[in-house]
Amino acid sequence: MYVTLTTRPDLSAAVNYYSQFQSSPTDVHWTHLKRILRYVKGTLDFGLEYTADDDANLMEAFCDADWANDISDRRSITGYLFKVFNCTVIWTTRKQRAVSLSSTEAELCALCEATCDGVWLTRLLEDVGYYSDEPVLYHEDNQSTIRIIQEPRDRSRLKHIDVKDCFIRNLVKKKSIALKYTPTKMQ
Repeated sequence: MYVTLTTRPDLSAAVNYYSQFQSSPTDVHWTHLKRILRYVKGTLDFGLEYTADDDANLMEAFCDADWANDISDRRSITGYLFKVFNCTVIWTTRKQRAVSLSSTEAELCALCEATCDGVWLTRLLEDVGYYSDEPVLYHEDNQSTIRIIQEPRDRSRLKHIDVKDCFIRNLVKKKSIALKYTPTKMQ
């Protein structure tokens, strides 16, 4: 877990998934764990490289969710990462707290979690002297989620996700963040 949180974002999703079986693993889980360990052994030279890229945005984010793919409890998985000057600095993969009723809701929950971390990271960067006049760009692959944030309409069917929607919409209005559609394959 330490390695995934500090140096290897490529392991984040696998470790997140299999850690839920720690209390009662089966032979199938052990087989998959050995596969992950073989991957780690074969990629020991892999790591994050930090190089100065003065032309890059101060900060940008990539955010995604899988909708109800875990057949045991149907909760979605949130995944996001942040780049500062084009260097990956924060990444997260975690199961969402509640079951999402649609892919749009799962994506909105993921985007909300990412923007919370993004607000924190923006403040941290400002504390150390890095300011940007440009909003933080969030790459999102769900067009319905982007439309919900950008178009104020009747949302009576979305009341259950209205708080997250309002939080993100306020950040967009303040020009703290900007949303950009980025297809899944480009994420």
